[in-house]
Amino acid sequence: MNLSPAFSRFKRQLFCSQSPLRRVFRRVSAPVRRIASIVAPVALGAGAALAQTLTAPTPVTSTKIEWWQAIVLGLVQGLTEFIPVSSSAHLNIAHRVMGHPRELNYDVMLSIGTVIALAYYFRHDWKALLFDPAQKRLRNLVFLSCVPAVILGVLIHKFEDEPPLSEVWFNAVMLAFAGLILLLADKFSKQQRDIETVGLKDALIIGSAQAIALIPGVSRSGSTLTAGLMLGFKRSDAMRFSFLMSLPISLGAILYELPKLRDSDDGAAAIVLGILFSAASGFWAIGFLLNYLKTKDVTPFFIWRVVVAVLVFALLSTR
Repeated sequence: MNLSPAFSRFKRQLFCSQSPLRRVFRRVSAPVRRIASIVAPVALGAGAALAQTLTAPTPVTSTKIEWWQAIVLGLVQGLTEFIPVSSSAHLNIAHRVMGHPRELNYDVMLSIGTVIALAYYFRHDWKALLFDPAQKRLRNLVFLSCVPAVILGVLIHKFEDEPPLSEVWFNAVMLAFAGLILLLADKFSKQQRDIETVGLKDALIIGSAQAIALIPGVSRSGSTLTAGLMLGFKRSDAMRFSFLMSLPISLGAILYELPKLRDSDDGAAAIVLGILFSAASGFWAIGFLLNYLKTKDVTPFFIWRVVVAVLVFALLSTR
């Protein structure tokens, strides 16, 4: 049986201008070309320095957090905890630029501010979840989503302050890589589902994505938004569910780390200022992101992540 004519017809249909393959290629190529035109010139220059940065030592000039550093770190924590650009990576970079090693205890204190922002912003949502019988199903799913986050989180947490997870160059790599995955999920997802359609499978998948965000550079909001988009949720609905489920897990993480905070030698002023600025900037960031995602895509966040990653490598190459 001669299959050549049939195979020829199949090739013509597959590669014709209206074929699904061509439509997918056109959809991908346009944003990729735009992004490449912005990133490529800088990335090429920084790429040559990559090999020299992998073993770059961290210069330490001070271990105590000053009041102005507390304000800066509080702003960094509040803004980057909720905007999908990774707070852990930005805090790690900020500590290094300021000339002292990253203090995980102090970073935990900063997260108290963002938990306060979460609780206050979604106070009406949580009141309904806890006391409205009509919200029982969503409440159960929010708490169930914490199960994989706790299990995976305990495993990843053991290595959080060990190389390579604690290395700035690794943070930069994950910033760019996780940003690319987020961009692709945003470009190719259907984005038709709303928060009322969340099911058990969705909650477990998004909860697992939240645990992966313990890897510095991934971003909690970025990984959960990526998972939500892949499951077909609208951007703002995926982000709202992510914020709801992040409150109990964030509160639990703070309680888990609380005994270690007694060892901190940072002054009361640095602690209070850091928490206040973290809470205020975090509250603003939540509202900004939810409104932004209703009408716009994640391309600016991807560009920011790549630019920061490139700048980190450029900075390390000069040390």
